[in-house]
Formats: sequence, structure tokens, C-alpha cells
Amino acid sequence: MLMKKERFLLLAVLVGVLLAGSVYLYGGKPKPVADASANAPQAQNEQRTAVSTEKVRVDVKGEVNTPGVYQLPADSRTIDAVQAAGGAKADADLAKLNMAALLKDGTEVIVPKTGASEEKKEASAPSAAGGKVNVNTASAADLDKLPGIGSARAEAIVKYREDQGRFSTVDDLRNVPGFGVKLVESIRDKVTVN
Repeated sequence: MLMKKERFLLLAVLVGVLLAGSVYLYGGKPKPVADASANAPQAQNEQRTAVSTEKVRVDVKGEVNTPGVYQLPADSRTIDAVQAAGGAKADADLAKLNMAALLKDGTEVIVPKTGASEEKKEASAPSAAGGKVNVNTASAADLDKLPGIGSARAEAIVKYREDQGRFSTVDDLRNVPGFGVKLVESIRDKVTVN
């Protein structure tokens, strides 16, 4: 009879050891949980990489060492375009450019010559197809002549153009403070962006 008890005791100890070993191997340690905040910087870097792979083409002319069309990252500024064109020549008047303006695809950067006549530039700026005023090159005085555009709105167009870059479409005028749908529609046939 003692034998049965010993067997039972031995079997109970063996089951206990197996059970303790299983708990230790498979369930004793919690599995590491992926930290969402640890992946956030990686996602931000991937997003930045996607943005930085976008490109804009910019036409750089005037008083630069190597004028031409350059492909630059989408977040480039006027200064980047001038540097891509070999830098400004000694007689360039960089004070007339907004070097911090963000470039859009298709932007034309014209680096003027020091002492170049503003009147000459203004006289040639508004000429466009069909006698329309080009909002990308016209002076505030020329824009002021448009119906419904006073000096304040003309200055707002010029300031917006300097800060944001060229207008891609006539509808982009809606982004200028003081311009709504009705005003843009009233001047649509009198202006161009080309």
C-alpha cells in the first residue's frame, strides 16, 4: 500500500514540475508591446521623405551665372533657385527680390540688374495676349487700372505674389485678401497668368 502512495506522490510531483516549467517558458514573461510613440518619428521621417522627393521646375533668368530651368525640392525658396543657377552676378540687384519666397512649380525668377529702370519693367509687364493684364508681372499701378481693383487690392496682389510666388490660374486670385468669387469673375476676361 505504501507503494501506491509513493507512486501517487511521484506522479503529483512530476505534474507539478511540468506545469511550473510550462508557465515559466510560455507564460511567465509578458510579450513586448509595440510602442506607437516609438514609430511616430519614423512615420514623420517617411512623410518628410515623401515631401522632399517632390520637385518643382523653376526658370531662372537675368543676372545669374548660368540661367536656365532647374529642378528643385518642392520646399525650395527663391534663394535656392538663384544658387542653383550658379549664384547672382556682381551687378545683380537682389534687394528687389524676395529671397525667402516659396517657389511653386513653373515659377519664373528674374534677377534684375542693379540700376535697371523700374519704369521699363512696368511698361513691359502688363502686355499679354489680347491686351490682358498679367497678374504675375504687372505693377501695382497697372493692376489699379482694372475695374473694381483699387490701390489697396493692387498692392495686395503684388504682396501675395512676392510672398507666395506666381499665380497658376486666375482663380488663385481668390487667395488674395479682399478678393472673392464675384470680384475674380468680374475681372477674369481682363487678366491672365501667362
